Amino acid sequence: MRSGIRTWVRGAGVALLAVAVAAPVAGATPADTQGRPGMIDVADLPPDSLTWMGGASDEPGGSYTPTCLWDRINEVPEQNTWSADFFTSETASAVERVFVLPTEAEAVTLAESLRQYYAGCADRLRAAYPGDTVTGQDHGSLDVEEGATVGGVHRSRTSPWASYNNHLYGVGRDGSTVAVVEWESNWTQPDVPAFKETVRAAVNKLY
Repeated sequence: MRSGIRTWVRGAGVALLAVAVAAPVAGATPADTQGRPGMIDVADLPPDSLTWMGGASDEPGGSYTPTCLWDRINEVPEQNTWSADFFTSETASAVERVFVLPTEAEAVTLAESLRQYYAGCADRLRAAYPGDTVTGQDHGSLDVEEGATVGGVHRSRTSPWASYNNHLYGVGRDGSTVAVVEWESNWTQPDVPAFKETVRAAVNKLY
């Protein structure tokens, strides 16, 4: 099941993202002097019938790539990118990616680019898998630090066998730092209120 969070759609441009991760402007404080930002742990994840495992790692790209952000995440430089990966033995996976930008302006651009790209995830999946039923959801915004937004995607597969994927995602910002959190399951229905608290915790813990 966890392979689904690594191997979906590729193929959109990365112009906005390139702007957001440009070289530091003159006089800016290097982001990497701030050290690792605070990140979520298993206690912050939505409740599950099985035990969550995993946590923050020293691998910038982490073990899993957020499904709806596959090609965008892979275009972000590894420097000043932090990762946390979580999973249960069968039911669910989750990822957090944190990007520390040289300036707040670049973080604003990156956060908006990621929000727009997530909002188009359902359309990209429909185009890539025309036989499947894909729906997108807008779960609104959160009043935390400089703000966060939450959404979701449900995909029902018709071939080669019937199955489904549920995804929830959140993008939030605190100053020059951007956090992305994604939850995925083939087994359980998403607990949106609980996931919103996960995203809130992710943004609150950044610095």
